[in-house]
Amino acid sequence: MSISDGDKKGYIAIGEAVISHIFEKEEVSRESLIRRLEQQAGQDINEDHLAEIAQARKILERLEEAETPDGTNVVNLASSRNAGSIPPSDAKPEDEDGEQDEAKNG
Repeated sequence: MSISDGDKKGYIAIGEAVISHIFEKEEVSRESLIRRLEQQAGQDINEDHLAEIAQARKILERLEEAETPDGTNVVNLASSRNAGSIPPSDAKPEDEDGEQDEAKNG
């Protein structure tokens, strides 16, 4: 499946909205991105950029809101900053006494 040029430009506008959220330390959700794109459209006069923003909104509006395992539908930036303390998914769990498999450590 190939992505149309219009969709590519829409994805770029979505990326810009996500980066804006990150710089402002705001939570990112589908709805917050749509609101941000609406704000950008209200402040922009460049027809090409307005078309990109409109395409981005269409893309986001087509998507269903994804839920995280805890039932929320947002990315908490504070918890994502602590991602380094979460073991990778392919890592074996530690033994009950806190020691890892001796074969890995030996």
